[in-house]
Amino acid sequence: MAFDADQRLAAKLRQGRFHLVIELNSPSSEQPLDSAVALAKPLAAKVAGYDDVAALAVTDRLRREASHDPVTMAEALMAASGKPVLMHLSGKGSDAERIRRLLGLARSSGIRNILAMTGDRSDQHPLKPGSGRPLAHPIGYRESIEIIDQAARADGFFTIGAVVNPFKYSPADQFLQYYKMQRKLATGAEFLVTHAGWDMKKLQELQWYLAYREIPNAVMARVLLLSVEHIRTLERTVWPGVHVSREFIAMLQRESDISASQCLAAQLPRIALQVAGCKLLGYSGVQIAGIRDAGTLEMVMGRLQQALETYTSYESWLEAWREHHGDMSFAPSGDAYYVFQDLMTPELPHYDPQRVRLTDRAPLRPGVLDRLRGWALPWVLSERAPEWLSTGYRALFRGADSTPAKALRHCFYLHPGQCPKHLVYGACGGSTPDGKCEFEHGPCFFHRVFALAAHRHELDRLEEPVSHD
Repeated sequence: MAFDADQRLAAKLRQGRFHLVIELNSPSSEQPLDSAVALAKPLAAKVAGYDDVAALAVTDRLRREASHDPVTMAEALMAASGKPVLMHLSGKGSDAERIRRLLGLARSSGIRNILAMTGDRSDQHPLKPGSGRPLAHPIGYRESIEIIDQAARADGFFTIGAVVNPFKYSPADQFLQYYKMQRKLATGAEFLVTHAGWDMKKLQELQWYLAYREIPNAVMARVLLLSVEHIRTLERTVWPGVHVSREFIAMLQRESDISASQCLAAQLPRIALQVAGCKLLGYSGVQIAGIRDAGTLEMVMGRLQQALETYTSYESWLEAWREHHGDMSFAPSGDAYYVFQDLMTPELPHYDPQRVRLTDRAPLRPGVLDRLRGWALPWVLSERAPEWLSTGYRALFRGADSTPAKALRHCFYLHPGQCPKHLVYGACGGSTPDGKCEFEHGPCFFHRVFALAAHRHELDRLEEPVSHD
């Protein structure tokens, strides 16, 4: 990490000092930027009084692609709060030039902390009517890996974060996230931020997996304060990749039945317990989304500080979490997969290689045609193959002639155009709890890539760093 100038957030991450980050959204382009900045400044000024808050985070195209770029908002929040900013960069509707421009503006503004993400499905990326594959996005998606690679080339100026989603409930979905996490770190990311979620078993699982793989990088957990309007329309997904169980939805909706103030009051003890639990599980910090005004910030911070002072041992925290929620499951499906057994038990507060047991689950089996393609295509597309065979194979597997060899190799010679976002370097975090693509046309394309990699005993290739030299 680079620590000259204002690198207070990076220093806290490196030192392992637990801290909080308050997340604010870049406004929709329909809202005047000046008015949005003016509304955010009182909250930023309030943040200045809390030593536990290390930074403000500014999202980029979180819900809608038509949003103001995050740099102006980030500059204003830095000035109002006196805190550094963690600026998100979304690949949704982005190309290399947009990312280059935003990195340049960030650098000139003294914004040194970047969180790269591919982004969820754009509202400007239509679903194809019927059961066919989605139409192409007019611009596309800049992959988080590519954003990390661009930022890493800036002479060490940026401290770069990457997103990981531990809230996946099948082996393929979960390990695709963990392998891509490794690829992001190998490409240049220095710290991690999780998707939002409430399943503390999954947050503990991520910490155990990092210990199991001996990954030392700092991780922040993202927690979410929901609005009453959002809760009343919940089904199984808050937004792509953020899942809730039906049992938990019912509890949230009961809590929100009376009023918005009652809804907030019911959420405060839960979010305070989450934050205290994250600290005891080994997280370097927590990024809190959903706080929109200074009054709410004051109430949340009061509860958090009380919880952090009260729950100083894993055992006391676990007892309080169970007392608050009973035996309620936070998993969105009955057949939920966890990488490790014995999570959230008082006997194993932290990863112990002598006692922790992996959960055995049979891997996906690749289809015959996928196996044939993965075996034959590298040779058929090489210079060694006869021209007639190469030409015929290209015609049979449409797109092989126009897709770069590196992209095909990363996908084990399956065509990445079968992913609606045309991703190459791994799955996004937006799949449904049962492994369906967020575009609703079928299973995630990378399940097939994962199955081929496992069949060929080459899962390590899913973690290879990416370079665009």
